[in-house]
Amino acid sequence: MDGPLGKILSEIREKGFITFDRFVELSLYDSGGYYTSKRLSLKPGEDFFTAPELSPLFGKVLSSYIEKLKESFKLPLNLVEIGAGKGFLAKDLLKFLKPKAYFVVEKRGEVPFLKGKVKWLNSLKELPNLRGFVVANELFDAFPFKRLVKEKGKLFEVVVAEEEGELKEELRPFQGSIEPLEGGEYPLFVGWKELLREVYLKLEEGVFVVFDYGGSFGEVASKRSFRAFRNGKIVNDYLKEVGKTDLTACVDFDRLKRLSEEIGFKVLEFKPLSAFLLENGIEKFASFKELPAVLTLLVDMGRKFKVLVLLKERGQAPSGKA
Repeated sequence: MDGPLGKILSEIREKGFITFDRFVELSLYDSGGYYTSKRLSLKPGEDFFTAPELSPLFGKVLSSYIEKLKESFKLPLNLVEIGAGKGFLAKDLLKFLKPKAYFVVEKRGEVPFLKGKVKWLNSLKELPNLRGFVVANELFDAFPFKRLVKEKGKLFEVVVAEEEGELKEELRPFQGSIEPLEGGEYPLFVGWKELLREVYLKLEEGVFVVFDYGGSFGEVASKRSFRAFRNGKIVNDYLKEVGKTDLTACVDFDRLKRLSEEIGFKVLEFKPLSAFLLENGIEKFASFKELPAVLTLLVDMGRKFKVLVLLKERGQAPSGKA
């Protein structure tokens, strides 16, 4: 059996079940997975729009913000983008900022229109140590995640098993310090701390700007934030269309901030995307014909998305907690 489904069934038959984070990893990133075989077109949209795919206004505002930080912290204009996807944000930042160097860390193949303009890297390990800026748009929600539930005071995780050739969900006891609220479901993302530490070590001095959708622990843990998308719609049959469906969940920014500070980052800013865009003058960059994009960025994405800005000061070693 080709694609991730074959590997998923093989592991289930060997172990009895697989954890949900392993299921997400194989479904999205294995050969034939959603991000390795489906979302490959360079057209904007395709199941969902990111902010840079929606409009270059996002890149204009971010460029202006980076220019301000460059002056405030006397930083060189070296840029690193982690998870550049289709390359729309890179295209805009290159146009509006004219950076000294631009590194893209992305597993998928290089985007043709960025060839010769950026240094394309497959992992952070290939990135040289530098001073400057790191940008990540919708990165942390793309990590594999466990799904934790609490029933009658007991903690369980959702796993994927097999019954008569069909995949199914099961609950297994889970031992951990993070618990969802009773009746809710918490997405415990795997790999965040390792990435944050890698970024921290590569940055001699600089700023890490993160955009993603989510909220506080209470907002995320009190409901089911896990969602599956196919053809632009939320679907429930994700176990039947493995590799053709995007699997995602909301980011717990309380946890993300805590992990960042444990490693040694300082939180410069944390706010809704709408506030970030307004404070940095989106109205100055928008023409009348761009009004629909402005409204989407401010009202729809603006409420759902958050901006987290982290600072690494020069000469600062990682925290002992990291």
